[in-house]
Amino acid sequence: MSSPAPLPPEPPAWWVALDPADAAPAYVQLAQGLRRRIESGELSAGTALPAERELAARLGVSRVTLRQGLGLLEAEGLLRRRRGSGTFVAGTPHTSRQLGLLSSFSDEVRAQGGVPGARVLSFTQGRPTPQEALSLGLTAAEQVYRLRRLRTSDGDPLAVEDSTLPAALIGPLTAQDVTDASLYGLLGQRHLAPARAIRHLRAQNASAELAHLLGVPLGAALLTTERVSWLASGRPVEYARACYRGDRYDFVMDLRGEDH
Repeated sequence: MSSPAPLPPEPPAWWVALDPADAAPAYVQLAQGLRRRIESGELSAGTALPAERELAARLGVSRVTLRQGLGLLEAEGLLRRRRGSGTFVAGTPHTSRQLGLLSSFSDEVRAQGGVPGARVLSFTQGRPTPQEALSLGLTAAEQVYRLRRLRTSDGDPLAVEDSTLPAALIGPLTAQDVTDASLYGLLGQRHLAPARAIRHLRAQNASAELAHLLGVPLGAALLTTERVSWLASGRPVEYARACYRGDRYDFVMDLRGEDH
């Protein structure tokens, strides 16, 4: 890591101080620092970042490291890159209009008169990936729980869920704790109930593994979501990805006009 260029008396809003002693890679530190500036409003929507060469030099990192960090934020929808124009702040996801209630899969199934189920497909503990560290505000040295579950309604498979949880925050956890149980219900019992979440929705075709687990043809249409949930204090508590059967699951949004 090269030495950063001298700073003016008041660092610009995009300035991020990197800690060589931090176990997190430089590009993760960079992404986490910019993410905090965007969420706090210091970097407002529409703000243009300096050109890559200048920004890398000012932060004391290589252009490869810079691109890795910016790429994580672009994947989250916090930054947008425009060919020939540069990189711009897209704004914080939580400024978007609330489209639904924060509820668990179990609550949603019960609301439809079904009996929810959760079969654990895998349960491990280890260090976070760069994406998990960024989403959960962790360093590379901390531990996370990773659980993959097949979610069912009246025994019929509806979704495959992957959840990553910060181990130090959650406390002791076993596969049995999350078998045929609501994860959000368990978090609530530990006074860790999520108060806010951002969910990204996209389409996907079923891979061989997902087709087998969900009982659908190879290439069948799935609804895929990526979600980050926060406590009322603002601390991230879960990073989750889920694939739902497109023929059995709907996402309903209550949309209203500006004057209502």
